[in-house]
Amino acid sequence: MFEPTFYVAPPVRARLRTPTAAAALPSTAPALDAMTDLATEAAHVVSPERQIDDALRDMIGFGVRLLLAVHDDEVLGVITSYDITGERPIQFLQDPFRSGKPHRHADVTVADVMTPVGEIRPLRLGWVEGATVADVATLFRARPDSHLLVAEDEPGGGVVIRGIFSRTRIERQLENH
Repeated sequence: MFEPTFYVAPPVRARLRTPTAAAALPSTAPALDAMTDLATEAAHVVSPERQIDDALRDMIGFGVRLLLAVHDDEVLGVITSYDITGERPIQFLQDPFRSGKPHRHADVTVADVMTPVGEIRPLRLGWVEGATVADVATLFRARPDSHLLVAEDEPGGGVVIRGIFSRTRIERQLENH
């Protein structure tokens, strides 16, 4: 098995495209076949200022469980449906050090509960290009993440988000094969 390589706190940008449906895959299929490729598919994005209940409605409408929090083409973080429906909003509202922040659930924004880009360790596209679906499934079994981002180096420097792996999507693709 390949050892994955990760970026540490990269400056990241997202691209917008249109989505496609996932097909059944054998575990020996190239990992790229299971990746949502943001060079050809839409990145579902949200403003960090958007209220979390609105972001959750967006997720339901898009049929996804993760949104990239983007401002001026820069990915600032990610938010999942679990971030919204789990304990993060409650922890945020109970934080005594959040001076000037809202005190009601209805005022909690994506920025208040998202995972900042500096805490995300995306996989390198080079590793993904040589990996199989089984390799990615193994990563998911070893980690609590529901999604893994894939990043690639940009010509001239910097890093861009190139793809997303979803634990649920991979499990469904492998089950259907």
